[in-house]
Amino acid sequence: MSNTIKKFDYRIIKMKKGDKLPFNPHVEIVLQQWTSNKDDSTPIISPNLMTEAEIDWHIQQYKADLDAVGKKAKAALLRAKDETRSFVST
Repeated sequence: MSNTIKKFDYRIIKMKKGDKLPFNPHVEIVLQQWTSNKDDSTPIISPNLMTEAEIDWHIQQYKADLDAVGKKAKAALLRAKDETRSFVST
């Protein structure tokens, strides 16, 4: 994700050795960076955008960030599924 603005990331929830019940691992896409609106605590993920070009640039960066996070999350989910199979089959 070195070419992105790192607003998004992922978190993987997976089974650990010794857990009582086997469960399928899953991924959550999370906000990595934000500020909060003072009025209602709404997450804000951009600076003040004042031109169409700024809006386009930030949206393009968010898309690239999400694509990179998706690729990493898919790989992590695959690894976690393999780990879970090894726990369950032993």
